[in-house]
Amino acid sequence: MKPLYMLLGLSALVVGVVGIFLPLIPTTGPLLIAAFAFSRSSKRFHAWLMNHRLFGRFISDFQAGRGIPLKTKVFAVVAMSAAFGFSIGWVVPHPMIKVVVAAIGVWAIWYVLHLPTARTE
Repeated sequence: MKPLYMLLGLSALVVGVVGIFLPLIPTTGPLLIAAFAFSRSSKRFHAWLMNHRLFGRFISDFQAGRGIPLKTKVFAVVAMSAAFGFSIGWVVPHPMIKVVVAAIGVWAIWYVLHLPTARTE
Protein backbone atom coordinates (compact mmCIF):
# COMPACT_ATOMS: atom_id res chain seq x y z
CA MET A 1 0.00 0.00 0.00
CA LYS A 2 2.93 2.35 0.57
CA PRO A 3 3.52 2.95 -3.15
CA LEU A 4 -0.16 3.78 -3.66
CA TYR A 5 -0.13 6.22 -0.75
CA MET A 6 3.05 7.77 -2.13
CA LEU A 7 1.45 8.17 -5.56
CA LEU A 8 -1.65 9.69 -3.96
CA GLY A 9 0.49 12.05 -1.87
CA LEU A 10 2.57 13.22 -4.81
CA SER A 11 -0.51 13.69 -7.00
CA ALA A 12 -2.32 15.66 -4.29
CA LEU A 13 0.79 17.76 -3.69
CA VAL A 14 1.00 18.65 -7.39
CA VAL A 15 -2.69 19.63 -7.47
CA GLY A 16 -2.22 21.71 -4.31
CA VAL A 17 0.80 23.55 -5.70
CA VAL A 18 -0.97 24.19 -9.02
CA GLY A 19 -3.91 25.50 -7.00
CA ILE A 20 -1.71 28.27 -5.62
CA PHE A 21 -1.40 29.74 -9.10
CA LEU A 22 -4.74 28.80 -10.69
CA PRO A 23 -7.73 30.22 -8.81
CA LEU A 24 -10.28 27.49 -9.62
CA ILE A 25 -8.07 24.64 -8.42
CA PRO A 26 -8.12 23.95 -4.65
CA THR A 27 -4.99 24.11 -2.54
CA THR A 28 -5.83 23.27 1.07
CA GLY A 29 -7.74 20.02 0.50
CA PRO A 30 -5.11 18.42 -1.70
CA LEU A 31 -2.36 19.44 0.74
CA LEU A 32 -4.27 17.81 3.59
CA ILE A 33 -4.66 14.68 1.47
CA ALA A 34 -0.93 14.78 0.68
CA ALA A 35 -0.08 15.01 4.39
CA PHE A 36 -2.35 12.05 5.14
CA ALA A 37 -0.90 9.95 2.30
CA PHE A 38 2.72 10.83 3.16
CA SER A 39 2.10 9.93 6.81
CA ARG A 40 1.37 6.40 5.58
CA SER A 41 4.06 6.13 2.94
CA SER A 42 7.12 8.27 3.69
CA LYS A 43 8.26 9.79 6.96
CA ARG A 44 10.68 11.99 5.04
CA PHE A 45 8.03 13.50 2.72
CA HIS A 46 5.59 13.88 5.63
CA ALA A 47 8.19 15.71 7.74
CA TRP A 48 9.11 17.93 4.79
CA LEU A 49 5.48 18.89 4.19
CA MET A 50 4.71 19.44 7.88
CA ASN A 51 7.78 21.68 8.27
CA HIS A 52 7.30 23.56 5.00
CA ARG A 53 7.40 27.32 5.58
CA LEU A 54 4.18 27.96 3.60
CA PHE A 55 2.12 24.82 4.06
CA GLY A 56 3.24 23.37 7.39
CA ARG A 57 1.39 25.73 9.72
CA PHE A 58 -1.96 25.30 7.93
CA ILE A 59 -1.70 21.52 7.91
CA SER A 60 -0.59 21.21 11.54
CA ASP A 61 -3.26 23.69 12.71
CA PHE A 62 -5.94 21.70 10.89
CA GLN A 63 -4.71 18.35 12.19
CA ALA A 64 -4.53 19.69 15.75
CA GLY A 65 -8.13 20.91 15.53
CA ARG A 66 -7.18 24.60 15.59
CA GLY A 67 -8.93 25.15 12.27
CA ILE A 68 -8.04 27.45 9.41
CA PRO A 69 -7.48 31.23 9.38
CA LEU A 70 -10.49 33.45 8.65
CA LYS A 71 -8.79 34.91 5.56
CA THR A 72 -8.33 31.40 4.16
CA LYS A 73 -11.95 30.52 4.90
CA VAL A 74 -13.24 33.61 3.11
CA PHE A 75 -11.00 32.97 0.10
CA ALA A 76 -12.04 29.31 -0.02
CA VAL A 77 -15.76 30.12 0.09
CA VAL A 78 -15.42 32.80 -2.61
CA ALA A 79 -13.31 30.55 -4.83
CA MET A 80 -15.65 27.58 -4.40
CA SER A 81 -18.70 29.73 -5.08
CA ALA A 82 -17.10 31.01 -8.28
CA ALA A 83 -15.99 27.55 -9.38
CA PHE A 84 -19.30 25.83 -8.67
CA GLY A 85 -21.26 28.75 -10.14
CA PHE A 86 -19.18 28.64 -13.32
CA SER A 87 -19.60 24.88 -13.56
CA ILE A 88 -23.35 25.03 -13.04
CA GLY A 89 -23.83 27.99 -15.38
CA TRP A 90 -21.54 27.13 -18.27
CA VAL A 91 -19.98 23.69 -18.03
CA VAL A 92 -22.59 21.17 -16.90
CA PRO A 93 -25.30 20.69 -19.54
CA HIS A 94 -27.80 18.35 -17.86
CA PRO A 95 -30.22 19.81 -15.25
CA MET A 96 -29.96 16.81 -12.89
CA ILE A 97 -26.17 16.96 -12.91
CA LYS A 98 -26.41 20.69 -12.17
CA VAL A 99 -28.47 19.82 -9.09
CA VAL A 100 -25.84 17.29 -7.98
CA VAL A 101 -23.01 19.78 -8.54
CA ALA A 102 -24.96 22.44 -6.63
CA ALA A 103 -25.53 20.03 -3.73
CA ILE A 104 -21.83 19.17 -3.60
CA GLY A 105 -21.00 22.88 -3.67
CA VAL A 106 -23.39 23.68 -0.83
CA TRP A 107 -21.98 20.81 1.23
CA ALA A 108 -18.36 21.88 0.57
CA ILE A 109 -19.06 25.48 1.53
CA TRP A 110 -20.98 24.35 4.63
CA TYR A 111 -18.03 22.14 5.61
CA VAL A 112 -15.50 24.98 5.31
CA LEU A 113 -17.73 27.38 7.24
CA HIS A 114 -18.15 24.87 10.06
CA LEU A 115 -14.43 24.24 10.52
CA PRO A 116 -12.94 26.00 13.54
CA THR A 117 -11.41 29.38 12.78
CA ALA A 118 -7.75 29.57 13.74
CA ARG A 119 -6.56 32.56 15.67
CA THR A 120 -3.97 34.55 13.79
CA GLU A 121 -0.87 35.77 15.53
